[in-house]
Amino acid sequence: MAKGPYSEGTDKARMVQTTFMCPRTKQLFLFIKMASLFGYIRGTSTILLLLVSCFFGSVFVYGPIWPVMFLWPWLYRRVIEVLASMWQTLIVTACEKLLGIKVVVTGDAIDRHDKTVLLMNHRTRLDWFYFFSYVFHAKILNRHKIALKSGLKWIPGVGWAMQVAAYIFLDRNWEIDQNHINRILSYFVELDSKHNILFFPEGTDLSKDNLRKSKEFAKKHDLTPFDYVLQPRRKGFTHFVNTLRNISGIQAVHDVTVAYPFNIPQEEVDILKGDVPREVHFHIRRFPIEELPEDEKQLGDWCQDRWAEKEELLRQYYAAEPKARKFQTKKIPPFHPRTFLLWFALFAWVSITVLSAYAVIVSPFFRWYMVIIVLSYLMQGLVFGGAEKVELFVYDQLRKPWSEWGKAVNTGGAGDASSSRKNPYDKYLR
Repeated sequence: MAKGPYSEGTDKARMVQTTFMCPRTKQLFLFIKMASLFGYIRGTSTILLLLVSCFFGSVFVYGPIWPVMFLWPWLYRRVIEVLASMWQTLIVTACEKLLGIKVVVTGDAIDRHDKTVLLMNHRTRLDWFYFFSYVFHAKILNRHKIALKSGLKWIPGVGWAMQVAAYIFLDRNWEIDQNHINRILSYFVELDSKHNILFFPEGTDLSKDNLRKSKEFAKKHDLTPFDYVLQPRRKGFTHFVNTLRNISGIQAVHDVTVAYPFNIPQEEVDILKGDVPREVHFHIRRFPIEELPEDEKQLGDWCQDRWAEKEELLRQYYAAEPKARKFQTKKIPPFHPRTFLLWFALFAWVSITVLSAYAVIVSPFFRWYMVIIVLSYLMQGLVFGGAEKVELFVYDQLRKPWSEWGKAVNTGGAGDASSSRKNPYDKYLR
């Protein structure tokens, strides 16, 4: 069968098509192209603002605070949490004001003073990015931590900022991860941090390939296969919860279900193209820690049950027409607008970025300062594995007598000698 002149994607064919378009069709075609171009410009410029501002913030905002780490760890962590939340507010501004994403939250609230682990299904690679909107409007942004794969910490600027913010990076090597989880969770508790830790038990996003692997895993282990979520990895979840429970560092677990009623952009590159979700829906359920079993297997089964509930919840959600999709509950947690802070964050970080760039261009002092700080980040990564591990190392050393600096810290139980050593910062932690 011969091919028609419009069946081949050649420039000549497209020219012929355009020639025979009616004026109204031409206008529509031009409008679509302009809208696509605007989307690219909006998406690319927004991401560029976030990346560049984060780079200069890591250098010129975090850098001068480092000495406080050696003098007063509690104050250092609090200052960093406030500064981190100031930049993370810019993420919320980017989502809501620049990209026009609407975030809808239903269910239970996350109390400001709750020490909690937030479990979320990983529908796309950017679920955590949109969730910043809720934690900002709930006034818990400065207490927010994320457990994520360690490869992200090496991104210049953004990765450095996440290191300083003490995000929990996982290597997916259980022997390494287990020790790091123990250390950093204990550190949060000893500094009396009212943390909320976002954790993705699935470990990766719900792409077609990952869904296929999840179904194969379910078949191999005689589990119910899922279509709307992936099989959760129980070991990491149970270790997080029981470690925090043993050191009085958790009061509740919040089960968060994320869904997208309209389009579902899957990857970071989609934002660059201007393809962002029109709406993102989060549904939250709070479970007091007393309701969770202590036995590791039973706790893992509890997590599996929550994922089975998510599967059914999302099945009902996506069965409706896009405009009718919503979680069936009338409960809505407090959602403070805080509009002034959103626009102020945009003004402040654009100003900081412009002034920092200008200073680096015109001043040799600031150029050398930037080089030194950048090299410091690189050396911290090379020698210690990241700025967050430097912070843990400094704190561990300062807990010991001066004569024992540099020796390994015994991370055993209460009966170990290390646990009875006097902490030089103890008066600030009580």
